[in-house]
Formats: sequence, structure tokens, C-alpha cells
Amino acid sequence: MPFAVVADTAPVSHRRPRPLFQRELSQLAGCMYHIGNPTCCDPEYAGAFFAYEVLSPESRERQRGRFFEVAPAYREAFRRMVRALLGASPVHSVLFYTDWQFGPVRPTRGGVISESSFWERHDQHELRLNACYTIRPNGQQTGCRQRRDRASVHNQTSLARRA
Repeated sequence: MPFAVVADTAPVSHRRPRPLFQRELSQLAGCMYHIGNPTCCDPEYAGAFFAYEVLSPESRERQRGRFFEVAPAYREAFRRMVRALLGASPVHSVLFYTDWQFGPVRPTRGGVISESSFWERHDQHELRLNACYTIRPNGQQTGCRQRRDRASVHNQTSLARRA
């Protein structure tokens, strides 16, 4: 991967003292994958694990109407990771969320969307920062309220996959 990835065996946010999406994470079992800047995987790196460089310049610099967008250099690897997590999930579902301390104060809960809808919204700058979305494979029912597999991607950008 061109970015750093840290895997946890349980869906637990690294944000303290109050993670934005603790309610959603508490309903999950499975793995969680945190995405970070490429420098975060350097053995000599001792700083905070965050994904600022993984965001596009437009996403980083926008002050109003902030949106989540993966920088072009990381987009294809990010897309492959989401698809792999959807394929590995026993319930074919991934919780994607961003939790950025400098992002919007009010979190967005974006509901259940298809993988193609996720990328369409991404390309149209409609995915919010400090938001969570449950991604389902294309052609699968969306809008249902069952327990889902989750993946999160942090700025914290994290992906949580349910077992």
C-alpha cells in the first residue's frame, strides 16, 4: 500500500477521550484498519498516526463545506482496499468513517450506500469529513438497519470489518 495501515483486532477508535462514532463501533465485532500518512509506517517514525497527506489538497484546504477526498496518488490503492474488505466481510459490509480533530464539530451519519454510490459521492465532493457511511457491494440492498461488518479509514480515517 502507498499509505500506512494499522490493523486492530477490535473496532476501537484511537481518538480520546470521546470518539465521534463510539455508538456505531460498539455495535461491531471484527477488525479495524486505520489509514495513515506514508511516513507513519517508517520504523523510525514516532509521531501521531494520522492521514492528512492521504487527503486531496482540496479536501485539506477547504475551510467551509469540508469534504472527504482521497488524493489521486492514493485513490486506486484505497479503492482496492475497500473492495478487498467488502469481499472479506462475512456480512459484505464496511463501516467507513473519518474522525479529524480539525474537521466539522457536528458528525454526519450517512447511512448505508453502495460501493459505486460511495465513489460517485466521493468524486462529487459529497462525502463529509467527520462522517460515517456503511458501504455495501453494488447490487446489495441498502438502507437496511441490520448489524454490519465495518471498516474505518482515519484522519483518523478507519475501516472496520465485522466478523
